[in-house]
Amino acid sequence: MTPSQKLAYGWLALAVGLLALHCAAALAAACQFLPDDPLAALLPQHRIGGLAAALLSLAAFSGLLGGGVYAALRSRANDRLPDEGRLRLSFGLWTLAALAALLTEWGGALSPLRPAVASVQIIAAGLALLTVAHAAPVTPLAQVWLVGMATALLGRLLTLVVPSDPLAERALRALALGLVDSIGAPLAAVALAFWLMHRFSRAPLGWVQQTVYAAGGLVALAGAFASLPPLVLLGAPDWARAASSLGALVIPASYLVVAAHMYRAFSDRNATYTLAAHWCALGLLLLLIGPGLLGALQALPGVYVATAGTYLTRAQTSLARLVPLAISLGIANQAAAELRGRNWRVTGLIPFWLTSFGMVGGALALGAAGVAQTYLERLAGVGYLETQRLLTPLLALWVFSLALVGLGAAIYGLTFWRRRPVERFS
Repeated sequence: MTPSQKLAYGWLALAVGLLALHCAAALAAACQFLPDDPLAALLPQHRIGGLAAALLSLAAFSGLLGGGVYAALRSRANDRLPDEGRLRLSFGLWTLAALAALLTEWGGALSPLRPAVASVQIIAAGLALLTVAHAAPVTPLAQVWLVGMATALLGRLLTLVVPSDPLAERALRALALGLVDSIGAPLAAVALAFWLMHRFSRAPLGWVQQTVYAAGGLVALAGAFASLPPLVLLGAPDWARAASSLGALVIPASYLVVAAHMYRAFSDRNATYTLAAHWCALGLLLLLIGPGLLGALQALPGVYVATAGTYLTRAQTSLARLVPLAISLGIANQAAAELRGRNWRVTGLIPFWLTSFGMVGGALALGAAGVAQTYLERLAGVGYLETQRLLTPLLALWVFSLALVGLGAAIYGLTFWRRRPVERFS
């Protein structure tokens, strides 16, 4: 393997490991919603939830970085990027910053270091983007990926700004999360999905490169509309309210057109035997359910006001962050097969089905709990504790789904490690 390939593979391996850790932390955090939390005496629940969220974000970004770097170097004849020293520095800083981020989330005394750690993450990711941007040729797929990652980094940069006005701070945070979760990360993930389509289907490369512009534009448009409801809740002007209402039509229509484009690749498969197409299809399904269906639902007039802070918004946010991870797992599967020079299923179908059923089942359970919570708490006036008791069956199903995802991620990680291309490392 070339040094560039080693670094891209390292980012992908880091994403797989962080995903497994996220599943363990998310499962532990979800247990607090059950009547008898078996981990209440062992883990500080006020910290484990933040740790799970941080792990999910780090895993998604690591996968997007690794996938983008790998796709860029595969477009070059020698499978190397021009400035491998800068890429090595980027990977080292990112790995150290990821470890530091976990320590700051877990250790309350280290929480003042969060802005500094976040700044190092932004610098590390920015160095990787510069390396890809300076590597000729910059293909249309790389361009869309670069725009998506730059948008996500801008959103993360905005989280470091703390206005003196509390309302302005909440609005800026809502805008930052919209740039990251609704526009930037989905845009970069769709670019990687289209790159995968060229690997597992007979779709011509020219068609893929031209279509990714249209798909990327639709994803950015849908993400912009999906970012409006939180701003409307904070007192946005009338034009923003009208635009948010229009999003109930624009959001699902945009994602359905993207799905129609991707269907061509799924319906015309080539002889590639990896599971890249499976993980890509899972990413598309999560995109349609979370940002698509739930995003359109919460864009309806008054719906977000009623559902803000419920399990419904939690389900939408979780699904949006799982989309890049599903695509990244497909990239990791494809990369491992190509670097070993074997056309095979690297990680097998068992982790795929466990993860798929867990992610989709958990989203449905959490979404149903959110609808019930909205009706009971916001409309019927039932108290919080009584509502939580009534939601116990749905929350138990959600916890079970998280356990399935965790098991699938663990098996994926073990097989990914076992079948790593060690014999080709130099």
